[in-house]
Amino acid sequence: MLIADNVTFRYGDGRAPVLDGVSLTVAPGELVALVGANGSGKSTLAALLNGLALPETGRVTVDGIDTGDKDRAFDVRSLVGVVRQDPALQLVATIAADDVAFGPRNLGLGEDEVARRVDEALSAVGMEAHARAETNALSGGQQQRVALAGVLAMDPRYLVLDEATAMLDTAARRGLRALVRSLAHSRGVGIVCITHDPLEALAADRVAVLDQGRLRWEGTPRDLAGDEPGLLRETLRMDRYACLVAEALRSGYDPGAGLEPEQLAAQCVTVGPAGCGASAAPGGAQGGAPRACDGPSARDLARDQARDRADKGLRVEGAAFSYGRRPVLADCALRLPAGQRMLVAGVSGAGKSTLALLLAGLERPDAGTVLWDGDLPAPGGVGMVFQRPEDQLFMDTVRQDVAFGPRNLGLSEDEVARRVEEACDMVGLDPALLDRHPVTLSGGQARRAALAGIVAMGPRAYVLDEPTAGLDVAGRRFLHGLVDRLAAAGAPVVVMSHDLEEWVGCVDRVALLGGGRVAWQGPAADLEGSPERFEAVGLEPPEIARYYRACAARAAGEKGGAL
Repeated sequence: MLIADNVTFRYGDGRAPVLDGVSLTVAPGELVALVGANGSGKSTLAALLNGLALPETGRVTVDGIDTGDKDRAFDVRSLVGVVRQDPALQLVATIAADDVAFGPRNLGLGEDEVARRVDEALSAVGMEAHARAETNALSGGQQQRVALAGVLAMDPRYLVLDEATAMLDTAARRGLRALVRSLAHSRGVGIVCITHDPLEALAADRVAVLDQGRLRWEGTPRDLAGDEPGLLRETLRMDRYACLVAEALRSGYDPGAGLEPEQLAAQCVTVGPAGCGASAAPGGAQGGAPRACDGPSARDLARDQARDRADKGLRVEGAAFSYGRRPVLADCALRLPAGQRMLVAGVSGAGKSTLALLLAGLERPDAGTVLWDGDLPAPGGVGMVFQRPEDQLFMDTVRQDVAFGPRNLGLSEDEVARRVEEACDMVGLDPALLDRHPVTLSGGQARRAALAGIVAMGPRAYVLDEPTAGLDVAGRRFLHGLVDRLAAAGAPVVVMSHDLEEWVGCVDRVALLGGGRVAWQGPAADLEGSPERFEAVGLEPPEIARYYRACAARAAGEKGGAL
């Protein structure tokens, strides 16, 4: 049994505790979802559960072993595996297979057993074809899967997943959800899944909600959906399909049958208005949960502005890029008018982050052109927020980090201070965090700090790489509103994201990457009811589209059988 008993933890003297009297128990074979706002203590609790940190008061035990027992530290690490938010922090070798082998070798296993475990772990996460790939050449999603494989290869009795799907595409997320359930229910691994994903939380055996360092609520997913709908909407990102799942649970649907769209359709699940706000109606209707992007008239305003700026914005023509002999992009073409928002989507490794670097002027294409308002992109003129916000935070305090860009533009200290204050207010960064060291921030807080540093420079265009990865519900709503405001002010905004459900309905245009090329681009509304366009580039369509297609196929089959 993995037990945290009344644990308290704080960073630094005099600060309020990050965890305050938290107790949590995880049995072998049990899947527990741990949810809550950014900064609520989830990642800190993850560190306590395998002894990476020790509680100030209370105790954590793993099958009776106290994590504070220095003589048993090796046993604790062997029993509890952790996959952290940032996969790069867990990769220790330059080749993927060697990285996965690192843990088993340190357990003293023979080379034949190590090789067997490496092969099985890479296959389990769908990375067997990349066994000899260089880890620093992998995409963020691919690195996340290698990090998970490295933990699985050690055959832990307990597993803590800290936002392990945040950088994965839709298909990889579905595969990982299935793997996690199999590990818990078939192999008896006790799992804590820290997540903002509603499907991960609602598929768990139990859900625990952290709020400002305290355990606020604990119960089954059905209890959360039925008895605590307000808490459900507050803690999880309830898109249209998630609302449908919640309503199905309230109506008595057995989650053991699976929560994937095809599984619900196979069980003839039909529900009325999804209990998150509006109807999840079939046929491409824009119902479902109220979304963060449903703000005032920012979209209409951006379109009006775009008509007046037909010659401005982003233009990419024939862009190609390779890392050494490895081509990543070939003959890419994009067009985005000023004042509009574009989603760029593709599977892990499709080249989204590389394209982002070209758009921001941090790399130059091997061929072709990238132009903003007819000019080459220049760092600072195009604001880019990286997939890993930690890559942009390097000063001793958050305040110094946000001020770094404006200060290097040669602005006066009064102007720098004004821009820091306005940027932090614009991205919703708590002023109380400004004098803290960036390494003490949660993942969501770090993302806001990195974004504030870019906004403070006043760039004319923005490129955001996975901007909502790791953000809680409030953070995602705020980020969508910020994107709307930036576009309404006339800036083109390009968002790279795996999260189709979240973004397709919130942008003006979509570009789908596949095979190193832009396979399709056009108005976002043209994708409604067109799942084949996603599948053409290897992407799974949004869950709600898969659900309605599965329902239609079932209805057609029943009709044919009745003839």
